[in-house]
Amino acid sequence: MTTTAHRKILMVFLAVFSLSLSLSKTAANVLMTLIYLAGLILLARYQEYRRSILSSMNQPLVIPLLAYLAVAVIGIIYTEKLSDGLAIANKVAGLFLVYFMTSVVIDAVQGTDERAKLTENLIVIFIAGVLILDVIGLLTYFGIVGQRKFILPVFPMHVHHIWFANINAVGLYAAISFFLSGHGSHRSGRNALFAAFLPLSALSILFSTSRTAWIGLIVTGLVLTYLYSGKKRIFFLVLGSFAVLCVLSYFFIPIVQDRVNIGIADIAQYAGGNKETSMGWRFLMWKASLTMFLSNPVFGIGTGDYVVTMHRYIESGAYPSSLLQFNQPHNMYLFALATNGLLGLGALLFIFSRIFVVTRSFTGITPGQQQLFFLATAVAIHYLVAGMTDSLFNIFILRLGFAFVMGICIRTGSVQPAGSG
Repeated sequence: MTTTAHRKILMVFLAVFSLSLSLSKTAANVLMTLIYLAGLILLARYQEYRRSILSSMNQPLVIPLLAYLAVAVIGIIYTEKLSDGLAIANKVAGLFLVYFMTSVVIDAVQGTDERAKLTENLIVIFIAGVLILDVIGLLTYFGIVGQRKFILPVFPMHVHHIWFANINAVGLYAAISFFLSGHGSHRSGRNALFAAFLPLSALSILFSTSRTAWIGLIVTGLVLTYLYSGKKRIFFLVLGSFAVLCVLSYFFIPIVQDRVNIGIADIAQYAGGNKETSMGWRFLMWKASLTMFLSNPVFGIGTGDYVVTMHRYIESGAYPSSLLQFNQPHNMYLFALATNGLLGLGALLFIFSRIFVVTRSFTGITPGQQQLFFLATAVAIHYLVAGMTDSLFNIFILRLGFAFVMGICIRTGSVQPAGSG
């Protein structure tokens, strides 16, 4: 087989991975393994491909992600629970590998137009995968699939409702990016996909009952408006519209009203001494995580020692045994601080700061680059916000979804000025 045929196989694997990411953990892992193997074959057999790969290895997020991985590996050295430490380091390695392979494979494609077409197709296929998950979710809600007819929250195919909502949020940003860049009105088939996806995705996020995703969407929408509108008047108009929409949703959408009321009740119960609620458990885990951090502020307790340390706290009577149902504190910042200290938090924030450095310029670039930068910025902001109530990088579908989207958007080839080849 020629190098061209191998490249096409690699593109097919990447496209199928894009589709399977939202639908099957097993399929996504198999596809990424095939991509790694195909890439190694190309590297071993073809000097042309080696040159192409080597010239595109210096991707913008390589150093931040490697730094994040290095901190996790260092934390294994002094961790008490080695198996948990290796498992977490493996997750971080997967975050790096998916980003690296996606960005390098795309940038190895010859020709600017061909790369642009591939990136667009990968985003569309990813949206299609989320749409399929949403259709299954709708069938689940109406009792056509499974045994959860008219039961909320909706979580199809055993995808946790918070994960389900947040991967839909990523899909929404991807779909919106096409329209804002002017790429959403050229193909009837793509428009039909978006027409089906946008309302169904919004409904799925609502039926997920995930306050994490709801808050993430609201804050991300406001921040993006502030960044890209160019006029304060537009921002305040959108801010007012969001406020009105939130109030109307509370009064006229029972799902929203129930979730808000439950959250308020949980906080009131926590203040009154009842800790055994959804919000109460979060507050307790956050408090415990701060205690872990303060015990070793610079390096943390060890990459794999969150659960074992929580066990110790519970045995001492400081916390209820109900916290054993969680293997992370539902806050990615506190998880980084607890397990890897200030080094861990710094490495985590380094990833996001690098994304914003790359995407901060929205002028002098092509519409296609604007689309990629908008999508990367939206996803990064959403993860920063949603990460305050969940450890998103601990979750397979959200971890690899983030890495894949960034591999598409934050590449050496995506940061060239308009007119460059």
